[in-house]
Amino acid sequence: MTAAVELQEIGPEHAEQMLRWMLDPDVADNVGLRSQPTLERTLEWIAKAQTRGTTRAWAIVHAGEHVGNVVLDCLDSHLQSARLSIYLGEATARGQGVASTALRLALGRGFNGLELHRIWLTVHERNTRAALLYARLGFRLEGILRDEFLLRGKRVNALMMSILRPDFLRPAP
Repeated sequence: MTAAVELQEIGPEHAEQMLRWMLDPDVADNVGLRSQPTLERTLEWIAKAQTRGTTRAWAIVHAGEHVGNVVLDCLDSHLQSARLSIYLGEATARGQGVASTALRLALGRGFNGLELHRIWLTVHERNTRAALLYARLGFRLEGILRDEFLLRGKRVNALMMSILRPDFLRPAP
């Protein structure tokens, strides 16, 4: 079992760590970064996330260390839906169940705290490890977005996946 994982609201104190991760080509490629990251841009994103009613952003804390982020954005109160994104910036946190625990916590906050009905995401098709994790947590494939993602200058398909509140609340068999 993995050490305790918790979610903390993202704040300016997380900016330098986030910038370091965005400067890592592997992380930047998988999140689809479109511009050169800077500390100023990172702080601006955090400030917007804290004040924008359509975004909830959390730092993933594992064994007392900030190791990644999970975000619900595109929050639509009428449709009760949101888009989910997650990344573990610290390579040492990968493969230990941190992401699955953080995802379960974020889904719980979305479905129970925000009273969402549907949480969706896209993941490029070459990120098979993430796609399999999402499927294990109850996400279902809704479709393939052809050539939707640029990965190191090459077009790849993106998978559209979602999970509904009843599927998340249903006990595992």
